[in-house]
Amino acid sequence: MPELLPTLREIDSQAALPLDDWLAANYTDVVNRPMAARHIRAWAWLEALESGKKPRALIEIWPRGSGKSTTIELGVVRVGVKLSRRFALYVCGAQEQADLHVSAIADHFEDIGVQRALNVYGSSKGWRRNQLRTANGFNVAGLGLDVAMRGIKMGPFRPDLIIFDDVDDISDSPKTVQKKLTSIQSKILAAGSIDCAVYFIQNLIHEDSIASQITDGRAQFLLDREASDVEIAVTGLETEIVDRGDGRKVWRIKAGAATWEGQSLETCERQISEWGLPTFLREAQQEVETADGFFFDHKAFEIVEALSDDLTGFRFGLFCDLAATVGGGDFTVIMLMGRAPNGVFWVVDVWRGQWGWNQVQVLLAEKAAYARDLVGCKLARLPQDPGAAGKAWGAQLKDFIEKAVVGVLAKVVAVTGAKAARARGWQSKVNSGNVRLVRGDWNRQYIEEHRKFREDEQHEFDDQIDPSA
Repeated sequence: MPELLPTLREIDSQAALPLDDWLAANYTDVVNRPMAARHIRAWAWLEALESGKKPRALIEIWPRGSGKSTTIELGVVRVGVKLSRRFALYVCGAQEQADLHVSAIADHFEDIGVQRALNVYGSSKGWRRNQLRTANGFNVAGLGLDVAMRGIKMGPFRPDLIIFDDVDDISDSPKTVQKKLTSIQSKILAAGSIDCAVYFIQNLIHEDSIASQITDGRAQFLLDREASDVEIAVTGLETEIVDRGDGRKVWRIKAGAATWEGQSLETCERQISEWGLPTFLREAQQEVETADGFFFDHKAFEIVEALSDDLTGFRFGLFCDLAATVGGGDFTVIMLMGRAPNGVFWVVDVWRGQWGWNQVQVLLAEKAAYARDLVGCKLARLPQDPGAAGKAWGAQLKDFIEKAVVGVLAKVVAVTGAKAARARGWQSKVNSGNVRLVRGDWNRQYIEEHRKFREDEQHEFDDQIDPSA
């Protein structure tokens, strides 16, 4: 058995950091804020690594935006320079993520002049998007849990440092989470060297994520470990929505203290406005008990009695999600929406029903004429489903509308990707309070559909989300 390294409680974390000069000399453009306790803890663990000695696994739960990936990427470089380990395996949920981390590590090596390993012909040996070999004998490989895993070795080396970073995703189904857990336990950890050091860093994401299950002990592996407290971005957080003076709303933090200078209250305010409060609470405050995949803060909608009298600078469009089954299946949705000069979106009217194809054509022409006469709307946006049938249907409908309604241009746009991915921009507008709904009978169903919409797409209806997005 390899000798166990002392625990973090048994070493002086500050004394274990003889690297301030090294960071200052090489990475001031990256490391330009004082470290918080969590950063010092991570560096202390990495600095204490010794070849042939096995540390307890370190489990760190950090808020999004707190420099977790930058810290561990630079940490891998530091380990490679010291050669306290020979083979670092960087594991993420997806291979694309792992490749990006390996690429960042490569850039950091090149910044300090670390040479690539060369073969006998003088060519670079294993310096690719998911694999690095340095001239001093250090190796890095990236691995995504979404790819088929074979033998994990580089030359004679098994991984003696395994980093788990970004292994969870909010859209992971229970089946996907279980598959990832099985891969980590039976394929990745089992492939490590006898003195393998394991560092797991992630935010909680949701209450059944891998990070959550490791943190609360449900995952029956990495039991001999050091686990820090769950870190959050702001202690004592209290927020409010305020008008910035032009009718547009933004989030303000009215109480709280930032836990790291690099993620200040001002930065957190911007993140709340960009991500939406529910996402910030989940990603940066680790509030996952009720973060069960719901996407929109439906309470942020503002219902107004009528459309603004002054429409100067407004841009309007008619947006649609189309179906063609009478009395069943998905709903056809036709929506009139406008964007004000200050960036606030106005949903003027929504028509929703289970209509046949002929009725859909007639209604679209009717609503296009109505929107043109009401607010000068000149655009009707039509979705095009994949395949030949979708293209033919879209072309036929475009031709019908433009002939039936003078002055209205119909635009057919292909629909691709997951609904939640397409809706992220709309989510930001809704959750920051920058959407107005003109009062109407359609309001209740529209708001309810947003309330029930989940990022994992486990919801009954979403027909009003797509045209909104």
